[in-house]
Amino acid sequence: MSTPDPITLDAFLGPEGVIARRLPGYEERPEQVELARAIEHALREGRHLFAEAGTGVGKSFAYLLPALLHAVSHRGQGPIIVSTRTIALQEQLERKDLPFLQAVTPMEWTAVSAVGRNHYICHRRMHLAHRERGVVFDDLHREAQLNRVVHWAQSSRDGLRFELPEPVDDEVWEEVKAEHGNCLYKACPHYDDCPYQRSRRRLDSAQIVVVNHALYMADVALRMAGASYLPDHRIAIFDEAHHLERIATESLGLRLTLGSVLWHVKRLHPRRSRRSLLAEYGNPHAMLLLEQVRQAAEAFFALLEARLRGNGTLPLEPDDLVEDPVSELLAELAAEIHRCALGVEKVDLRTELQARARGLTSLHAVFLSLCGPGSVDKVRWIEQEKRGVSLRAAPLDVSEALQKHQFGEPRCNILVSATLGPGGDPGFRWIRDRLGAHERVETLRLGSPFDYRSQVTVTLPVDVPDPSGDPQGFFDACRREIQTRTIRNGGSALVLCTSWNFVRRLADALRGPLAQRGIELLVQGEAPMRDLLRRKREDPSTVLLGTETFWEGIDVPGDALTLVFLTRLPFGQPDHPLTMARQRMIQARGGDAFLEQTLPEAILKFRQGFGRLVRTAGDRGEVVILDPRARTKRYGRDFLAALPEGAVDEHG
Repeated sequence: MSTPDPITLDAFLGPEGVIARRLPGYEERPEQVELARAIEHALREGRHLFAEAGTGVGKSFAYLLPALLHAVSHRGQGPIIVSTRTIALQEQLERKDLPFLQAVTPMEWTAVSAVGRNHYICHRRMHLAHRERGVVFDDLHREAQLNRVVHWAQSSRDGLRFELPEPVDDEVWEEVKAEHGNCLYKACPHYDDCPYQRSRRRLDSAQIVVVNHALYMADVALRMAGASYLPDHRIAIFDEAHHLERIATESLGLRLTLGSVLWHVKRLHPRRSRRSLLAEYGNPHAMLLLEQVRQAAEAFFALLEARLRGNGTLPLEPDDLVEDPVSELLAELAAEIHRCALGVEKVDLRTELQARARGLTSLHAVFLSLCGPGSVDKVRWIEQEKRGVSLRAAPLDVSEALQKHQFGEPRCNILVSATLGPGGDPGFRWIRDRLGAHERVETLRLGSPFDYRSQVTVTLPVDVPDPSGDPQGFFDACRREIQTRTIRNGGSALVLCTSWNFVRRLADALRGPLAQRGIELLVQGEAPMRDLLRRKREDPSTVLLGTETFWEGIDVPGDALTLVFLTRLPFGQPDHPLTMARQRMIQARGGDAFLEQTLPEAILKFRQGFGRLVRTAGDRGEVVILDPRARTKRYGRDFLAALPEGAVDEHG
């Protein structure tokens, strides 16, 4: 019996390949084939690959095809993890790209999407909450929501919260969700039908597992502590990999707010409720300790806010102790609830109380870590947020942790993005150093198949003042340029800012004049991003105005977006404690913080903002750079040089 010929990438990506025959409008892209072959080679040789592939290359198929071919031919070695920046892209892979590939590939393989445990319904907790609904909830509205959840769970396939036909309050979902440390495993009567446990079994048998970066980096943090969430694996592929350092910093850091404390308190006994699990199965001493924790936490965060004195952030020195009246009370309350739980006969109620006590113990550990003496490898600070003040900590450098737990043998990582760095760095040394990837590394830089010389005009107006020397004059010039050019263009624009204050001022100044010309202004924060993008696509003449997240991830192809304004060069917040601490670290070893950190980060974001305009081969339009420093400062040339070849045509 003859051995079947091995299935090759060319059989799928070539001009006569399976995808070309099955996907309407498919165009062969040499860059896509080159990227797929580089990934195939890295997987075969067990090496890391850092690959920058411009917009339009078709990265998804370029990494999914070699991934599934490798996974199928290496069954038993664990799945290949594919990690995306957002849940939206994760859903696109799960619902569109992977089902298409399953339909056109002759091999048998499975792919599943993994989300955090608390997105799943727990049938045991749901039935407990329903049985104890008169104790758990103090109003009929939430009891009605719980009844809807119970009805939905009877027919739900995956038991995921976002599949609910009608949303429910967080307080309701908190009582029914799956939780770490609150599971009876095989002792649970619902184990066989448990949505979370079914998902775990699918994860263990799948060849491809799709996650998002936040979940993956949370798993790295668990691995560092000797645990894990994702199945054992050797290979990970990261799309939009330029976000990894930031997300790793967040995952390996700590954050404490009054809301996070009151969440634990409310789970035990809401303030204005006469009924709760603690009231029913606790004791008077536990109720007294609970109220003491609430009062101490409110006083603690009031003192933190007073220390801020109206500032946005306040760095804490390593030897700066934060007065902590909360942690000792948390430890006492946790111990008391554990004692109360031991006297409860029903297993599910006892388990529930013990889980809530363990939550208090974990919160106690966070207080001790944040309020006690700091360390030279971590940064602590107080920060004013929209919903109140927070106490935070983050690692000064994540490269050592990632080098050990992610880039060491035998793991193999594929990192792809349209922008992996600031440009002018052929070996991607900048991002590799920040992630701790020093050995077994291959690199690849591929341009975009788009013709930027004919598709894009880049304009740098000459009569805009320097924002640092004349901020009011700069704003007035920006408002004038945006209003004039947008009206002349008939709308169809995106305005990218670097601060919320600038967004609000521009919105106030532009809304009226644009409305007089029949152009609607869509402002970030005034509606969910999904709704803003839908309205933008439905009415191409509309104008999007936003900051931060609008610099990337916005995909509006065609006539709905033909004009993009980059108001300022997107330098980061210079006085943020984490930024300042990392700059001091660079300076301490004799480096230049501006050249090594501030400038590369800004250029990377600048490249992302520029990339919002051209999303398909048929897109045409203009990018207007309003910040004059792109022309007048020496570093401005670095920004312009980082744009795709042929894009820049300087004129007013």
